[in-house]
Amino acid sequence: MITVTRRIEATPPQLWQLVSDVERWPELVPTVDDVENVGCTGPTREGSRFRVRQPGLVPATYEVTDWRPGESFAWRASTPGLLTVATHELLPDGEGTLLRLSIGWHGPLAVAIRALIGKKARRYVDQEALAFARAASSMFSREHR
Repeated sequence: MITVTRRIEATPPQLWQLVSDVERWPELVPTVDDVENVGCTGPTREGSRFRVRQPGLVPATYEVTDWRPGESFAWRASTPGLLTVATHELLPDGEGTLLRLSIGWHGPLAVAIRALIGKKARRYVDQEALAFARAASSMFSREHR
């Protein structure tokens, strides 16, 4: 499993606005080209599905499996022989928030996938955490608190 934790100068509710708005990620995160809601109406919740396209990776459809507004969400994408699970956690840290992003693979193809894209996935998760920090900084500077 790959996990990246980054302290961000925003409150958990402020950061949640960015992290939970997955359809806006292509504007905010350089590692996401497109996010398309797949058949879900209303607010995001457990069971919501999104087709995600990322540079150099096969498009994947993620289903939200855990949705805790203001705190965290997890989603997973499944293909024959492989289950990808990603988590997005917000932990209060004084006046800021610790953002913890994780991705892991399970199933018969997990070892092969880790070998093929493990370094790229690590770079992507690092870049995503940095992008959320930059977006939060520009949107929620101290004068807006």
